[in-house]
Amino acid sequence: MEKKIESFGQLDFWLLPAGILEVRSAAGLEKNSPLTLAEAKKIEAVQAEYHRESGRSIRLLVRIDNMTNATKEVNAFWKTAESKLNDPDTSGIALLANNLMTKMLGAVSLAINRQEYPTKLFQSREKALKWLESLEER
Repeated sequence: MEKKIESFGQLDFWLLPAGILEVRSAAGLEKNSPLTLAEAKKIEAVQAEYHRESGRSIRLLVRIDNMTNATKEVNAFWKTAESKLNDPDTSGIALLANNLMTKMLGAVSLAINRQEYPTKLFQSREKALKWLESLEER
């Protein structure tokens, strides 16, 4: 069963079966503003808290279907050591993009921000979840 564990800014954080974390646009938001630095840091904090409390690897599904872009500060943050603190505990991240614009945004993001763990872009939530479930604990 899915369980909403937190909300922050324009984001909702959900815990899914099989220990997968999902980041979604907050309920009721049809179009988001650019992702803020505070929201990016909150994404990292929620992952760290999940790993600390559960002892499990991080498997993250990020729904970018309503996201427009990220601020310059966010793009710079993803390259810092602070944003990499969860990397050793991360099994993989799936980005879910269901339209051409967000698919392009996701592809650019994956190309620019290479990670030590598997990352993949999906158009199907079911395929993304299946892929995340197949990843081994770290």
